[in-house]
Amino acid sequence: MPRNARKQLYSNFFHVMVQGINKEYIFQNEREIKTYLKYMKEKLKERDLQIIAYCMMNNHAHFLIYTEKITEISKLMSQVNTKYAIFYNTSYDRCGFVFKGRYKSEEILTLSHLISCINYIHNNPVKANICKDREEYKYSSYNEYKNATYLLNTQAVKNILEKYYINISDIFNENYKAYRFIEHIEPMSKKEKEVYLKKVMRTFLREKHIKDISEIIENKIYLKEFVLKTYIEYHVTQKDIAEILQINRVQIHRMINENEL
Repeated sequence: MPRNARKQLYSNFFHVMVQGINKEYIFQNEREIKTYLKYMKEKLKERDLQIIAYCMMNNHAHFLIYTEKITEISKLMSQVNTKYAIFYNTSYDRCGFVFKGRYKSEEILTLSHLISCINYIHNNPVKANICKDREEYKYSSYNEYKNATYLLNTQAVKNILEKYYINISDIFNENYKAYRFIEHIEPMSKKEKEVYLKKVMRTFLREKHIKDISEIIENKIYLKEFVLKTYIEYHVTQKDIAEILQINRVQIHRMINENEL
């Protein structure tokens, strides 16, 4: 009997994005892109993690990272970004910050979210109208799955994915639009957020065939499912979830960190 894919990924996968300060083009040419990737490759050898997918754009870059030690990510990104900032400032005789903050990151907790994230990352240049097809773009991991590798250790990636019963062919599924991912977009206005949260709530109530938010709050199973679904699939912040349910934010944080779907 074939084995079913494991839906829970136990927070081993993280979507990480770095962005130029003031949305500046900090990866303006091939030399700069390859320099950043070279630094990333060098530091990967020192850290206990693997890059599953990546895409380098002019003013930002996306990475899907696998690790069993979350502290490894902050160490990796700090080393790479610091080294690149020195290179970039030296190249342009400038000083000051190169990146907007350290980096952004989000946990990938479900199988469908993982596959969607890989496709989202690879589709960045198409979305930006840089190319018509992902295969045309030189600075992502899309072609590394089919051709010679540069940043990816494809055998290690294959072994990791097989732990979750994922075939390489699965990652080319185009279902990335089902999720909202971190990117360089302006935050929603207060009014837009209110409309969005009401829509999320109505969807969940309809799916569970319940009529009122009080039934979610009173039922521990519903409550936990709503919190995880809203946080993971709809990317509502913990603060907004707490406000919508009118319960303690610490309770929300605890349920999310337990990582049980």
